Amino acid sequence: MSLTHRPLFPLVPQADPAEEARQLHAEGGLVAVRLPGDVAAWAAVDHTTAQLVLGHPELTKDAAHWPDLASGRVPDHWELIAVIRGAGMLHAGGDDHRRLRKLASSAFTRAPIAALEGRITEIAGQLLDDLAAADPREPVDLRDRYAYRLPVRVICEVLGVPDTAVSGLRGAFERLVTPQEDGAEDIRVAQAEIHRSLTALIAAKRAAPGDDLTTALIQARDDGDRLSEEELVETLFLILIAGHETTLNLISSAVHALLEHPDKLAYVREAARKGDGGGACPFAQGGRGARTEAGADDGGADTEADDDIWTALVDETLRYSSPVRHALMRYAVEDVDIAGVRVSRGEPVLAGLFAAGRDPGRHTDPDVFDLARPTRRDHLAFGHGAHYCLGARLARLEARIALKALFTRYPDLEAAAAPERLASISVQGVRTLPVRLNAGRSRG
Repeated sequence: MSLTHRPLFPLVPQADPAEEARQLHAEGGLVAVRLPGDVAAWAAVDHTTAQLVLGHPELTKDAAHWPDLASGRVPDHWELIAVIRGAGMLHAGGDDHRRLRKLASSAFTRAPIAALEGRITEIAGQLLDDLAAADPREPVDLRDRYAYRLPVRVICEVLGVPDTAVSGLRGAFERLVTPQEDGAEDIRVAQAEIHRSLTALIAAKRAAPGDDLTTALIQARDDGDRLSEEELVETLFLILIAGHETTLNLISSAVHALLEHPDKLAYVREAARKGDGGGACPFAQGGRGARTEAGADDGGADTEADDDIWTALVDETLRYSSPVRHALMRYAVEDVDIAGVRVSRGEPVLAGLFAAGRDPGRHTDPDVFDLARPTRRDHLAFGHGAHYCLGARLARLEARIALKALFTRYPDLEAAAAPERLASISVQGVRTLPVRLNAGRSRG
């Protein structure tokens, strides 16, 4: 049955993702939805269907296969256009995607990421030192002061660019991932600002190359002509924004979840005070989802053996509060049946990654935050298949180090106020995270 002949479930940026997930699960595995701007699509919302969509050979990320976009039915000023169209690997399919991904993948394989552990630990310590000057009686926005700054510094060092490459564009980045309904012009301004800045950054790196990923990408453009100038800009943009946005929300959401679950917070505090990973807790049992989606060449697979409380915290946060709410967008290159539903050629399909993590058919009591959950690794927060997140290993390492360092330094950390939720179709988390770092001392 054609998408246009079915009732459409509205996806609203301001909606509570957990409540939305419960309603979507009641609708079925593949749900006809309406995106902002009255754009129709399909949404895969249980784990099995979302995984099928993410790796389906008859679904492509190439927006050229979407007739509504080509015809102008979906206009260039659509508020989600920035996250569904571009020249980078995120929006490419087939050979183009493999070519673009291969150029960047070597920086995110196991050995280079493992080599960053000491430096990430050092950055976390420096940021926590900076927070030590805060008045213990006054709240600190942990999202801005810590969860944001750590991954920004790390990805900028990987790329060999100054922190200002991201911090100077922070507002523009956030306007793209959390667009407003009437903000089409604002989106165009943000895109132009980002393009100008990255073009200037590339010119500066051409003049002063280094031993870094940006130089390697430029050389692939200039020496081997393996990517166009626009692909170079888009690839750099994708690595910059994806290299901090997902991790920022992962760290923030982990802290937020602990603050909302005092029993889990008490266990984490105790582990931090002991300086270990939780002793004889059941976390070392692992889970059935062993993160085997990606190949050994792209940094996706992760088989770490030290499954302690910090690893468990990262795993369960990814399941319980996926940093990506909906993965936009794939398009049917031919008519295809998915979860018993006929998707017609050219129709768009998105994957509800948050909803998949709350799938009651996959997880017992999915709305419960449980660090000992045996299925906590069984999530799709980093995607699946060819587009599995290139930086998944780096994001997990950063989050694990950041959380352990934070609660070791500030075990009395407490919420100072309720955080504001991000209003976005594509990303998920909190906009602010006000806390008191030395809550026990401030009461003393």
